[in-house]
Amino acid sequence: MYQAVICEPVRTPVGGFGGMYRDIPVTTLASTVLKGLIERTSITSDDIDDVIFGQGYANGEAAAIGRIAALDAGLDVTVPGIQLDRRCGSGLQAVIYAAMQVQTGMSDLVIAGGAESMSQTEFYSTGMRWGVKGASVEFHDRLAKPRTNSGGVNFPVEGGMIETAENLRREYSISR
Repeated sequence: MYQAVICEPVRTPVGGFGGMYRDIPVTTLASTVLKGLIERTSITSDDIDDVIFGQGYANGEAAAIGRIAALDAGLDVTVPGIQLDRRCGSGLQAVIYAAMQVQTGMSDLVIAGGAESMSQTEFYSTGMRWGVKGASVEFHDRLAKPRTNSGGVNFPVEGGMIETAENLRREYSISR
């Protein structure tokens, strides 16, 4: 098995909900970080086997964010990219998948990370595609809805994964 290493971590400064990044699309945040990595390391499209980005609140504006970030950062169209969602652990899961690709010999160099803009998470309706009948349309908040259905119908989680994380933090005395 090959050894996987993290060589050059890069990130944006931390922002708050509705704060300084609220008008910046997640694709811009992701591609800016990717451009910074490319500038710091001088890697080229020929060096990169894959770009894996995690995003917990993906939407139609940023489908397959790994691919979009790669293209927007100026990488060649031959560089593949994907998006995955493991909620709060999406960025970490991207790094794990990248490491697995290197360890198995499938890839030599994989860029992995996470990108999120909760400030740009939309409201949506599942009932409008075929027209509206009646007096009203129901809209859902993409931030709130997953909190109530994150456990599916068989494992409801009161408040969702945010509260689950808080409960586990308290139970196991994990500091913030």
